Amino acid sequence: MVNCLSTEEMYDFIDGQLEESTAQIDTHIHSCATCSALFEELLETEHAISTMFSPVNVEAAFTNQVMNQLSLEKTVHPKKRDWRAALATVFVTAALLFLVFSILQKESSTSSSSVTISVKDVKVTDALIEVTLATSGYNGDELFFNKSNEGNVNDISLVLPNGATESIGSYAEPSTNEITYVFPLFDVPYPEFKLVFDFKHIYDIDGQWSFEVPINRQELLAKTDNITLHSSFKKDGIDVNFIRAQHGPYNSIFKFETQFTNDMATFVEQQVAQYTADLPVTEKDTYVGYNAQILYDVINADGKTLKRSIPEDTISIQNDCLAHTETLSTFPSIRDGGYLSVIGAKFELPTNVRHALTVDQLPYSFTYKGTSYEVKLQSDQSLEISSDAKSTTISSWDIKVDHKTAWDTARLRTDKDKTYTTFTLNKDIQLDSFILYGQTETKFVYFDEPIDVDVH
Repeated sequence: MVNCLSTEEMYDFIDGQLEESTAQIDTHIHSCATCSALFEELLETEHAISTMFSPVNVEAAFTNQVMNQLSLEKTVHPKKRDWRAALATVFVTAALLFLVFSILQKESSTSSSSVTISVKDVKVTDALIEVTLATSGYNGDELFFNKSNEGNVNDISLVLPNGATESIGSYAEPSTNEITYVFPLFDVPYPEFKLVFDFKHIYDIDGQWSFEVPINRQELLAKTDNITLHSSFKKDGIDVNFIRAQHGPYNSIFKFETQFTNDMATFVEQQVAQYTADLPVTEKDTYVGYNAQILYDVINADGKTLKRSIPEDTISIQNDCLAHTETLSTFPSIRDGGYLSVIGAKFELPTNVRHALTVDQLPYSFTYKGTSYEVKLQSDQSLEISSDAKSTTISSWDIKVDHKTAWDTARLRTDKDKTYTTFTLNKDIQLDSFILYGQTETKFVYFDEPIDVDVH
């Protein structure tokens, strides 16, 4: 029997350097969840490293300059050495010096500030680029981006080899001393480009930080297939047109556009009007829009339903109800074929739950559509709303004091019987009285029969 492999042994297996039987180890990896996960992780790591930087071309003048600066005593060795190894060492040294010089030139720069930004990590898959930036010299407790970052003072752009510049979509996850940017690659067909970062305000500091990260997708694109989907449907007030699918070694990505028909738009308008009819005009601004989600499963060629974190894709629609939305979705790769099984849609609509409360009324209970809700003030001055987890219809809450949001963060937890939402209140809010809103109610529209879209 083959035992589980260590990280070093797994690297040796990937490189073909283990003495044990390859077939036995391969069988063990496929049957062992721990080794299988480690194997996939190391493969992805090696793939990300191999695609992180473009090949380095060193000019002869640069090599000669480095060789001329090397001390003659350091190149003479008392033992006999292979001249090819010595020459290779010189060229590797020159290349490494050139690479380090290039990275330092592009990785970070700063002026009028002691804070330095550097590129900590770059990961590239067929679906995403993840770039993690790290800072040094900052000892405060602000996030990389915070409320003081108002206005478009920071910019990220995509630059092609010909110098053309394009904007690129992204989302960021900031922490105290790091920030990770995630860039979807579905609509970026270029094999090579640079991500150029230009920051003028981070934390609570003004300055100038400019650097670039080169991306080479040539090898990756060779393993990625694009498929045009000629499929659309209009059913139960929902109009969906599938545009295309992209299948890579790790992910499959689908793009489709969704629009409400006039009948569904009228239905949603009536719902919004019903739920907001009794609200003061100044408070109707809370309901600037609503969300709709297309519900569907992803089935592979073997008929297996792939696991996903959420079974839907969110579409943000304003109250005109007729907004047209394009949606991207990423799943485990089904490049060998499969289909999407569209089963319906989910809508989040505003509710008319509104309670003006004072602190001395707490704990406070009320019932909405057969579900009992309770509002409590905790000993740490946080506010908690609980309800029956099996019958609750309100999906989110908001708390206002003088028309201002009164809470800073919210935490959701669920036990066997109840759902709890705990709010940490803003420090500058005097919670003597407040207005509690139940913001959205979930409604489902299911089709009589699923609609299958072939993605072979």
